[in-house]
Amino acid sequence: MNLYDGHRVEDHASFLFDDVLPAVVGYADSQGVPTGVAAFAVFLTMAGIMAIDGVGRDEIIRAIDEMRFPADSAPEVLQ
Repeated sequence: MNLYDGHRVEDHASFLFDDVLPAVVGYADSQGVPTGVAAFAVFLTMAGIMAIDGVGRDEIIRAIDEMRFPADSAPEVLQ
């Protein structure tokens, strides 16, 4: 998926799976909230930053619709 020309989400998979995801899961566990709640808070914050950066609502929604998450190859923390 391309959000910005020349940049792909897939190029950052190790950062997302090795750093971001464990941080979100760890935070949720430490606060006693469902992982989805913490993930949604992160998503809303990042969407807000992207909007400030000029990414339109339609582009954010299109990116969500186009995102494919291969659950079978996801790290153990998700399964």
